[in-house]
Amino acid sequence: MRQPALFLSHGAPSFLLEENVTIRFWQGLPALLPQTPRAILCVSAHWDAAQFSISGTLGKVGIQHDYYGFPQQLYDLEWQPADDAATSAWLLAQLSTLKIEVLEVNRPLDHGLWVPLKTAWPEPSFPVYQLSLSLHKGLSALWEAGQRLQQLRNDGVLIIGSGGITHNLGALDWNAAEGVATPQAASFVAEVEQAISKSDRPALEQPWRFSNGKFCHPTIEHYAPLLFALGAAHDENMEVIHRNWMYGTYALHAWATSNQ
Repeated sequence: MRQPALFLSHGAPSFLLEENVTIRFWQGLPALLPQTPRAILCVSAHWDAAQFSISGTLGKVGIQHDYYGFPQQLYDLEWQPADDAATSAWLLAQLSTLKIEVLEVNRPLDHGLWVPLKTAWPEPSFPVYQLSLSLHKGLSALWEAGQRLQQLRNDGVLIIGSGGITHNLGALDWNAAEGVATPQAASFVAEVEQAISKSDRPALEQPWRFSNGKFCHPTIEHYAPLLFALGAAHDENMEVIHRNWMYGTYALHAWATSNQ
């Protein structure tokens, strides 16, 4: 059965020690799928490379604790998806057929991937692969890569872009109530939602032209995985399946192809 394409706003590692609406949403992700994935292929905001690279095909890689200043419990966490050499070989052959050239690396999975996915699948019975960004190629190239890879969904591969629909850590209001957004952040997200609903690719590839675009994304890496997910949606609509706000400007929204 065809798996969906998803975009997740992955939040902070500290979410794993908290109770919030987004954690509960991640816990429910398996129930949203038509069946258990054959594999997950995920692009995270936290890996950019000169050329598209992939981790997980060379065997077990474990996870990175790629953050600073958090409680010790978060550095003690481990997570290891299943290792499946046959699926890895199949995936690499498919990437070649789909004309996606990748460099295989033995890189541990970063928190942009494992924080939401460990919550959803504490002990996954299937392999999880991480594909890098390659931002110097531009957002259009990331969309096109997603378009080529959308065929993997027919073979049971769940494709995920993991980033943040907003990401300005310097503008966080630590006293803001959960679910409450500042006007600047809310206007940006509303325009992005509208562009997604219209499949307005030219607008989506120029996020700094949206209202408060530069404010919500001083740098582009957390927005970029959205383009990968939109490309992987192919000719299907993507709909919001989760909305939440933390700290006033931190949107934790998620999208999925609407035929699921």
